[in-house]
Formats: sequence, structure tokens, C-alpha cells
Amino acid sequence: MDVICIGEIVVDFIPMNNFTYKACFGGAPMNCAIACAHLGLKVGAIAAVGNDAFGKFLIDTLASHKVDITHMKRISNTRTTLAFVVKLPGGEREFFFYRKPWSLSADTELEFTDSDIEYLRQARIVHLSGFALSQEPSRSEILKILPKLRAHNVLISLDPTFRIDVWDSEKEAKRTYSNVLKYVDILLATLREHSLLFETSDVSKCIRRAKEYGIKIIGIKMGEKGAILSNGSKTFSMKAYKVPVRDTVGAGDAWNAGVLYGLVKGLPLNHSLKIANAVAAIKCMHVGAITGLPTIEEVKKFIEHHKETSPEELNL
Repeated sequence: MDVICIGEIVVDFIPMNNFTYKACFGGAPMNCAIACAHLGLKVGAIAAVGNDAFGKFLIDTLASHKVDITHMKRISNTRTTLAFVVKLPGGEREFFFYRKPWSLSADTELEFTDSDIEYLRQARIVHLSGFALSQEPSRSEILKILPKLRAHNVLISLDPTFRIDVWDSEKEAKRTYSNVLKYVDILLATLREHSLLFETSDVSKCIRRAKEYGIKIIGIKMGEKGAILSNGSKTFSMKAYKVPVRDTVGAGDAWNAGVLYGLVKGLPLNHSLKIANAVAAIKCMHVGAITGLPTIEEVKKFIEHHKETSPEELNL
């Protein structure tokens, strides 16, 4: 496998108008899995759903997008996790969840078998979400496998996906993230999440502190302001492509997929950033986290038609 994504999988309820909602596929690492598969990578997933219609919908969706589902879990005594999206002024959004600590649902009950661990060891990159670290038993299960993957030279990618609604406290989130960061090779986070992790919103300080943990690739997502990608020695910044935005849900996950594609293919850092911004921009022109996700050929055509936007190297 090029990439195996682990963590939460949920049904996103997207507001269409007033209180009319559309049920859509969701869960940050699984959105990223589908985006990676669209780009042509060989992708697998490990996550837990309930033994219900929503769970079947989520697993069937993964399979229909050519993500390997042989290690997906169906937990009979739980319901599939639900997330409701609330749109805010300016195009941003927030979420509220039907899962721990509010109610029991499947994604927090993820546990890994020996077979799962052997499967994960075959990946070049394992991508995980900090959301999945917010509750037990999934938190301890993930922490248990990280040193085993590191010992087999599997690269660990983390998207913190910080949502205070699913944590018992911000203090607990910081402590948990700190425990995980020492195993992380690739950190793909929003500027707000970097501020939470490193207690600064200064980009150069965030990159320096990430390097102190041994993190090799640092991504900083800044929404409509664009993004930054660094390997510690070289750092590139790029404005967001100007497109008609219909929905930003899943844009960060799409961006992550572009970065992971570049790493798997061994592309230069600035080219990876250009691809990541393009994948995110194309997603934003569609409603739903996985609707409209592009192939790599579509990404190349998009970039060709938007030559006016390109990465710039920063001297930090």
C-alpha cells in the first residue's frame, strides 16, 4: 500500500437550507483516503462503523472509490458516528457530534488485531487523525501501534483535526498530541492547530518546534489565505487558487492527499504544494467532502490553467 488511513469514519449531515440536511460520507482520514485513491495511489483504510445502514453506506462508499476495505470493522453493539455541520458567516463551519463524550458510537471503539498491524507495516505512509485520539479505547490502541510502525520504517502522517467538542478538555488534547508527535514524520495541520500544539502562531517558530520533535514534513493550512509546506530546510508558501467556493468541508483532507501524493511520488516540495492546493480548490467547488475529488490528470490540467498562482520560497 502507498497510504493506509486510520481513525474516524462518520456520516456528515450537510445543511442544504434551513434545517434540511443531506447525509454525506465523512471522517477526515477517510476523506483523505478517497482523495488519495482518486489521485491514483494504492490506498487502504482501518476504521469502525456500526452494524447499521449508515455503516454499510460508509464502507460501500470506500469500496466504490477503490479504497481497500478488508480491514474495516463493523461493531454490532454500537451505532455509526454522526456529525452535523453548521455553516458560519464567511464560508467557515463548525461541527457537533453524536459520539463520545456525548454518546457511544462506533469510531471510538476501534481496536487493532495482529493482522491489522501486519497490514499497516506494508504501507509506505500511515495517515491518522487526532480526532481518533480524543477518546478511549481508540486512543490507547493507536498509541500502542505507533512505535511498532516506526520500527518498520513506516512514515506516520498526522492531521490533528482538533474539535474541542469531542475532547474532555483542551489540556487533555495537548497532552495526547504531545505523546503522539514524537512518532510523527509528517504533520499536516491548520495554523490554529499549530498554535495549539506549539503555543505560537508564528510560522517560523511552529516549523522550528516541529523539527525539534523530529518531524520531517510540516504543512500549515490557512484556508483562503493558502498554505505553507516545509521540510525544515526549505519552506514554500502558496496562495489559495481563486475558485467559486461552494463548500469547504473536506478541503483540508483533500489538501493532505495532495501532499501525501507528492511524498509517495518523490516530487519536489514546491510541486507537492501546488498539487495539494489544486486538489483542495477543486474540492471546494463541490458540496460534500468527497464530491468532485480530482484525478491527477485533472489536477495537472487545473494547474496548467492557473499558472498565475505558484509557490514562493520563504526565508525563515
